[in-house]
Amino acid sequence: MPNGTLIRMAVKRPSISVRRQPFPGPVVWLGVVVLIAGVVGYLMYDLGLSKAGFRSSAAAAEIEQLEAQNEQLARTNKSLSEQVAVLETAAKIDREAYRQVDAQLAELQSKILAQQEDLEFYRGIVGEDDGSELRIQSFQVLPGMGEREYELRLVLAQALRADREISGQVELQLEGLQRSEPHILDMDALNPQQQALSYRFRYFQDLKADIVLPAAFEPRRVRVLVRPRSRSGKSAKTVEEFFAWQPENG
Repeated sequence: MPNGTLIRMAVKRPSISVRRQPFPGPVVWLGVVVLIAGVVGYLMYDLGLSKAGFRSSAAAAEIEQLEAQNEQLARTNKSLSEQVAVLETAAKIDREAYRQVDAQLAELQSKILAQQEDLEFYRGIVGEDDGSELRIQSFQVLPGMGEREYELRLVLAQALRADREISGQVELQLEGLQRSEPHILDMDALNPQQQALSYRFRYFQDLKADIVLPAAFEPRRVRVLVRPRSRSGKSAKTVEEFFAWQPENG
């Protein structure tokens, strides 16, 4: 056998094995497709917004600016709320101060009115000079504590130039209608407990009498009779006046 042939028979050729890689499954391909579709959709959405004049960066900047403005407005609102609270407190203080001033003013006006009344009273005593020493300076009808109860008040006076005291008694009579008929009541009928009104003074004296109106009696006027005591055998002049029945507020 030739040598060449022997050599070819002695050398063996190596065997080559080729394996085929399996193709990706349908789930993988579906995920890839969904990812690609999402990317494409976002790009198309962003492109559409860009064409419409909207940009994400600009929107983010605008949001940031709006948040800053919101914070500024919140600070301004807090500051204004504090100012409103301060103004409300000041207004409350002003109202209280006004109320106190108004109360003091009303009290002062009341005192001034009372002083004016006293002044007019004394002016009447000093200024009046009708030749008589005794006169009825004032008369009032004031409501009492109970129903149909009243207080009669009168002030007797004489001129300040008088150099001595005078004394005497006062009689009161109430004229009116009793069941539509004229009727006169004296103090015994108006108040049996009322003591006789006696006076003794040099310049003036305030007298009071409590009365109770009988049922069905309608008063019309009060007759006041002032009887001085005679001095040194001389007859003193009696003072008589009539006053309309006009109850005051007390």
